[in-house]
Amino acid sequence: MSLANNVIFYFLQIRIAALNAASAAADESEDPLKTKKSRTKEAQEAEAFALYHKALDLQKHDKFEESAKAYHELLKTPLLKEAMPSDDQKVGLKHPGLMLKYSTFKNLASLAALRDDLETAMEFYLEAVMLDSTDVNMWYKIGQVAVRLLRIPLARHAFEEGLQCNPDHWPCLDNLITVLYTLSDYSCLNFICKALEKDHCYTKGLVLKEKIFEEQPCLKRDSMQMFLKCDMSIHYVEVDEEETQAIVEEAMDLRRRRQALSAREPKPDLVLVQPIRCFSWKNVGESLLAMYRHQTTCEPPRPSLGRRIDLSQYRDPNCLQALPPEPCPPVSDIQTIPSSSPSSSLPPLPVPEPSKKAPKRRRTMEDSGDTAKRRSARVRNTKCKKEEKIDFQELLFKYLPSRLKKFDLEDDDESLSNLEAQCEVKQDSQLLHGNSGMLLDSIEYMESEQEDVHNFLINNMSNGGILELMMCYLKAVGQKFMEEWPRGLTAGVLEVYHSWRKHSSGLPNPLLRDCSNQHIREMFLMSLSCMELQLEQWSHSKGKNGMWSPRKCSGGQSSVVCEAEFPGQHFEGDLLQLALGSSQGYLFEDNWVAVVVRVYWLKARFLALQGDMDQALESYDVCTDMLQSHARTTEEDKYTIYLPNLRVDAAISVEEIDKKLKSLERCQSLEEIQRLFESGDYESVVRLLQPTLSYGSGRVKPLEFVSSVPERPAQLLLLQNSLLKQKDYRQCLECTEVALNEALQQLNAVPASSHSAKEEWVSTITTLLGGIEVCFTEDLQLLSNVNRYTSMARLANNLIQLIDCIMVIPDDPKEPNFSSVLPWILLYHIIKHEEAAFNCLLRQHISVGDDEGTPKMTCYGALLKFYVCVLEKELAASKAEATHPYKEELEMALEQCFYCLYAYPSKKSKARYLEEHSAQQVELLWSNALFMFQYFKPKTLPEFDSYKTSTVSADLANLLKRISGIVPRSDTPILTMDEVSTYIEEHFRPIQHDMTIHYRS
Repeated sequence: MSLANNVIFYFLQIRIAALNAASAAADESEDPLKTKKSRTKEAQEAEAFALYHKALDLQKHDKFEESAKAYHELLKTPLLKEAMPSDDQKVGLKHPGLMLKYSTFKNLASLAALRDDLETAMEFYLEAVMLDSTDVNMWYKIGQVAVRLLRIPLARHAFEEGLQCNPDHWPCLDNLITVLYTLSDYSCLNFICKALEKDHCYTKGLVLKEKIFEEQPCLKRDSMQMFLKCDMSIHYVEVDEEETQAIVEEAMDLRRRRQALSAREPKPDLVLVQPIRCFSWKNVGESLLAMYRHQTTCEPPRPSLGRRIDLSQYRDPNCLQALPPEPCPPVSDIQTIPSSSPSSSLPPLPVPEPSKKAPKRRRTMEDSGDTAKRRSARVRNTKCKKEEKIDFQELLFKYLPSRLKKFDLEDDDESLSNLEAQCEVKQDSQLLHGNSGMLLDSIEYMESEQEDVHNFLINNMSNGGILELMMCYLKAVGQKFMEEWPRGLTAGVLEVYHSWRKHSSGLPNPLLRDCSNQHIREMFLMSLSCMELQLEQWSHSKGKNGMWSPRKCSGGQSSVVCEAEFPGQHFEGDLLQLALGSSQGYLFEDNWVAVVVRVYWLKARFLALQGDMDQALESYDVCTDMLQSHARTTEEDKYTIYLPNLRVDAAISVEEIDKKLKSLERCQSLEEIQRLFESGDYESVVRLLQPTLSYGSGRVKPLEFVSSVPERPAQLLLLQNSLLKQKDYRQCLECTEVALNEALQQLNAVPASSHSAKEEWVSTITTLLGGIEVCFTEDLQLLSNVNRYTSMARLANNLIQLIDCIMVIPDDPKEPNFSSVLPWILLYHIIKHEEAAFNCLLRQHISVGDDEGTPKMTCYGALLKFYVCVLEKELAASKAEATHPYKEELEMALEQCFYCLYAYPSKKSKARYLEEHSAQQVELLWSNALFMFQYFKPKTLPEFDSYKTSTVSADLANLLKRISGIVPRSDTPILTMDEVSTYIEEHFRPIQHDMTIHYRS
């Protein structure tokens, strides 16, 4: 240390003397600013070297604290602060400030190591090595300090870097071998080989080499080529047992000390947040789901999903009797849902408070008008009036003629959505025994279910957390899939499956055989069962059978299931694994044929749902071959596989597959049908597409009418257009009615997030309604020639449902919303035909019109114009015959239409029976102004001495001005002032005939 200090001191003196000499010999004419900067730099260097020499002298005399302070002061000097390392490591420490900075950090680290401040020493060593990484001794010291701090990966890096600087540095090599063995990194054999090449008697290398071969015998054979350059004695030399034990113990002690740093105190096991109330698969699934939701949504820090769950309380079969009873909801929390259909005879149903959210309706006139009036200061009741909810289905259904009400609800349970929702609430309220007070004694059980559930809990007392429990649960219920499950179990199993599948890497590979055959078999059967249930859910959500609607997915147990978007994230990959596993007959033994048929039955239906008909046909052929082969082997006439937990396609047989194949043959591609339509072969288009419609039950089985979901709207429109081209209006009406019923079911089944699909079905329904209107217009006697009038009853109810959709304000303004006047017009035609009298439609409009609130003028403007035309015909007919019994009501309704359409009369002079709907007025056209003028013109022309009641009011005068402004030029008479004056003086009467040109309708 003293020698180095003297060298630096003498170097400092020589450098300062040389600088002084150079400064004295400088030219006096040199730039004074440059000279000042040079002197300042020289002064900084002199100050820094003097301070460094002072710190070294203090360190030499063992004054470590004072020396450390001097080093810290040195780091604050301008010379060292401005010294920055170069990006090019080849430059090295040429700058004097960098050299001093490196030496200062190195000396500070040594001082910290002397006082056992290892953290500080490591910090200064790392600062020094950032300036110069070519010093092997620096890396060695870093490695030593890292070992003492038990930062073994850092020590490994330091020793490896030291060997990079000097491959022959023995201390780095020796310590690196120990560190690598501590980390259980058997690449240390490579460094042992290098050490034995240098010294074949290297004891540590010999001991650890044999220890590694003892732990991993395969490495002895694989590493023989590595030690060929070493002396052969290394394979036979024996080391003293005590020395061997000391070498191994050194590494093992280091390993234990490192493991102790990461050791944590054992945490208590978790307990189910929702206790198991009964030994049923449904209740166990609900408890597991509640536990999973708790662990994934609770406040951080969240417990690990692999943390054991304590099930010891369920060891005793009689343990459930000791559990406290689950509280029932108070009576105040129970509400009733009124019947939504006049034809429904079901009593009101009590349901829990968190029921379906009622759709928003348009504000009624009373809410928008009366509440805006000024209130008296004496009124103390400041509660706002609740918004009135209007059920348009129930309201309009009351005005249907009796024959239009007679249709079978069993055949079409989608016609009245509220009735469906009511039935659903009834079913859900029965399934939720915990919330609705359903007794545990009334729960349905499978055979030996309670015993099986209890055995399941006992076998899983030692578990690996909620995910392992959910997997074992799915495997257990998957074994019971060929038995009929109790109600409500399907939705719970699917939700457990989706929750577990998000965390699973997938099904085991049957070709690797890295686990037992039993585990592979159970996993495959579990996934096959859940995927069959999932495909059925997708079929429902795609609107293939019209049994479920999106409202059923808005809450409750099936919410997770509905969130799985088709075709799912893992479904196709799992299906490929199932097909691969089904080829391994040894896994399933006697049930192999049934498993193969189920897999390819699932695959065929999934491919058909995607629209891949060719691949679906191949999968159906595999099913047919397997069934026929099994029937020949067992000498059975028919071999049928029943899946009792599926509602659709629950039986797999050759006959069922033939039906599917015929259905696929009928469902040709859209391109082929489009070519037939464009070529004018409308008869072939009808022949191909008409069988795809379901004329019977409203519940159409999947794949019996559709090749793929995206093509179906175009197919329905091609069928309608072909019938219109053929002018077969009766058949067009019948087919379009069935197509409209299907399209409405599809619209109800579209997920809320699929805006494009919903918009497509809304457009399809609008076009179908337009086609029905064309049929009514072209064939006035069409309704009299309809064969099956039950279809008209269903059409009327579907029109009412569409009207109800129009009146609902969507929560999302961007969401596609059905808005058309056609349902009103078509419903009028049907009712008009059925009822000879007009009072039914009159009462309908008067009742509904008062509740419309603020209408959408794009829709209701057309509706009111249509209604004005109807009133015009009715009033004209009443003039020719006897006085109409409802003439006063007709006139009031007509004036209300004029007021909403054209804001006539004004608000100040309007009659009291005219209500303000805050409707934006529409443009007055000449075709609409004629009847309006005929209705409001005075009965007799007012004269100079006429009574006040027969005079023309200001509102009427403004109306006449508006009408005169829109009169077509061809109908405007050309009059001169002389002719007008002559007419006024009654000198020329014939001009009166020309004046009436305005008034002819």
